[in-house]
Amino acid sequence: MRRRLVLSYVTVAAAILLVLEVPLGVVYARHERDVAAAGLQHDAAALASLAEAGIEHGSVDLVAVADHYRGAGGDLAIVDRSGAVLVGPHGDEPELLSAAMRSRIAGVLAGGLGGVHGLPGSETVAIAPVGSADHRVGAVAVSLPDARVDNRIRAAWLALVALAAGVLAGVALLGLLLARSVTRPLTHLERTTERLGGGDLSARASTTEGPEEVRALSSAFNEMAGRLEDLVSGQQAFVADASHQLRSPLTALRLRLENVAASLPDADPDDVDAVLSEVDRLSRLVDGLLLLARSEGKRPHRAPVDVAEVADDRYAAWAALAEEAGIALQPASPSPGGAVAWLVPGHLEQILDNLLANALEATPPGRGVRLAVLRVGPDLEVHVTDEGPGMGEEERRHAFDRFWRGSASRPGAGSGLGLAIVRQLARASAAEVELRAAPGGGVDAVVRAEGVRASERRPTPSPQPVG
Repeated sequence: MRRRLVLSYVTVAAAILLVLEVPLGVVYARHERDVAAAGLQHDAAALASLAEAGIEHGSVDLVAVADHYRGAGGDLAIVDRSGAVLVGPHGDEPELLSAAMRSRIAGVLAGGLGGVHGLPGSETVAIAPVGSADHRVGAVAVSLPDARVDNRIRAAWLALVALAAGVLAGVALLGLLLARSVTRPLTHLERTTERLGGGDLSARASTTEGPEEVRALSSAFNEMAGRLEDLVSGQQAFVADASHQLRSPLTALRLRLENVAASLPDADPDDVDAVLSEVDRLSRLVDGLLLLARSEGKRPHRAPVDVAEVADDRYAAWAALAEEAGIALQPASPSPGGAVAWLVPGHLEQILDNLLANALEATPPGRGVRLAVLRVGPDLEVHVTDEGPGMGEEERRHAFDRFWRGSASRPGAGSGLGLAIVRQLARASAAEVELRAAPGGGVDAVVRAEGVRASERRPTPSPQPVG
């Protein structure tokens, strides 16, 4: 915005200078040529008086007059009434007088008034008659090179250009200062907005800088940020307090149920286990709500994360449980190349834990779950593919809703928050997560994250192969 403001100031100033200086330069050039022509005509008239005395009475040395005039930068030619050249231009021989000048001198000798003429060779000539109108004794031709006038005109144009450049530089500097005073509060407001969007709910904009409209916008922004902070803080406090208050009664309830079951020999063990299972499910539900609320309340910074290393670590953590359940947890075959992506540190581990738990729950014994890391263009994809009954398109579309459970889910086997937590953690890392239909049945859970280019990586050991 600052650049556009400065450019607009300079453009307006350039247009004004163009409108003013071009006509001024044209008028000055015309004036210089008029002045030069008038001077030549005056010199021709003055030299004609001297030439008359030299031609009629021989009292004036015409060659000396011509030499003196040439010393002043001009040139001179003098002819008598018959057209004979008494003094030639440039000190040349008389026969070298140009045909164009001879023609104009002949007109003056025939009774013409003379005047100023432009001749070939970039010269301007003023011709004046010698003697009276009814008794012409000769003519004088005074010439001046056009280069002298052209040099003055060129110098004037250069001065105008230098003036325009100086004015534009000054306008640009003043415009930059003005634009900075206008855009500084907007830039501060933009950065404050980024901080607020990044999770810093205490970010506030300055209300003392900039024009009145910007100050009003900053005040409105601060009011919005304050309400948002109160809302989010209140929600986090409520969830934390509710979770803390619920955990203690749930723990006490479980202990009492276990004690009651132990003191009642006739109690049905299946009924007791069912009640204890519901208590455990309620505890998991409380923990899931707390984790979900915490992930929504902040936006941590991303950093380069070795996806292949995290996948290998989670494979090692879940392999024993999968083997105990009779399920083959299959890692992807390694392939060369680094597998580093922009993620919030620690989030990918929680995402894979939830996806692997769901995959192992959905896969019957004797089947397999595959964990893979693939590179797709500049991005990286992590696949957790099960061989369970699968999900329909409608079920996959609603699977990330809170408390949603599939039709094939076992009663009491989950809280319905796992995939909602996965989606929230992925969003915090600017990643995407979706459920696809696996080629052989089942569900293919895919997490897609932005890959880190080699130029963006910090100096680290050689990357692990994708696996």
